[in-house]
Amino acid sequence: MLFASGCKECKTSLDCNDYVMENYGSYSKSCLDIDCIENKCSIDVENNCCGNDDCEKTESECSCPADCGKCSGKAKVQSGSKKVDADYLEYGCENNKCMLTFDKSVVRTLDLYDDKTLSYFKWDIMTSIDQPFDIDNSKFKVSIELKDTDEDLILPVVITRLKLIDGVEKGLIVGQKDTEEKLNVIGDSVTEIIPIRPDSMKDIEDEKKLELVIEYNYKIREKTGSNSEGEPIYEEKIERKTYSKTYNSKIFFVNPDEES
Repeated sequence: MLFASGCKECKTSLDCNDYVMENYGSYSKSCLDIDCIENKCSIDVENNCCGNDDCEKTESECSCPADCGKCSGKAKVQSGSKKVDADYLEYGCENNKCMLTFDKSVVRTLDLYDDKTLSYFKWDIMTSIDQPFDIDNSKFKVSIELKDTDEDLILPVVITRLKLIDGVEKGLIVGQKDTEEKLNVIGDSVTEIIPIRPDSMKDIEDEKKLELVIEYNYKIREKTGSNSEGEPIYEEKIERKTYSKTYNSKIFFVNPDEES
C-alpha cells in the first residue's frame, strides 16, 4: 500500500517524521517504508507485518495484539436476561491461541464427609473435589469404606453404579460411573472417579446443588424356620439397594472449552 503527501515537502525521509506521526501514529515503524520522493513524503505500508493496523489471516490476538486486539478480559455468563462477568473464566493466550482459561492458583480441594449406618452394615463416604471444578481436568473422587457389618450380612458389598444428580433439575444426570467394585471385609475401601458430562452445564460457569446416588447389592442370610432339633434354618437372599445423599455445599463448575 503506497501513499504520498501532496503538501508536505521534504529533503530526506527523516523530514517525514511529523507527517508519519500525524497520519500513521498507530502503525509500527517497522511496517512502514518511509521515503522522500520529489520533495514529497512517500509511505509504503508492508503487508503481513505486525503493526500495520490490519489483522491479517496469519495474525491473531495472541501473535499480534497490536493489530488484532488483546486477548484479555472476563468471559460473560448469562444472569437472568443479561450477560455479566464470569467469576473465574477469562480470556488468555495458550499455545498461541486466544481461549478461555482461569487462574489455577485459586483452586482448593473440598472434602465432604458422610457416614451412614444402613440395615446390615455401616460405611463412610468421602468426596474430594476441586473448587472451582474444571470439568476437563478436575477429578470428582468418591471413596467408600466399610466400617462395620451385621452378623447376617454375607460379604462382599458390591458397588454397581455411582451417579451425580442435579439437585434442582431432578432427573438431570451430571455424571455417572458403572463399576463392580467390592467391599470384602471391614476396613476395605473403594475409590471411583465420576466423569462429569459437559452437556449438563447451563453455561461456561455453573453452580450446582448435587445429589450422590450409590447403587449396590449384597447377600444376607434370612431365617426361614427351624429344623427338628430347633436349630434355625437360613436361606441366602440378595438385596439390591440405592443410597442417596445431597451435598450440603454447592459445587462450582467451570468449562473452559466452551465459548461464552
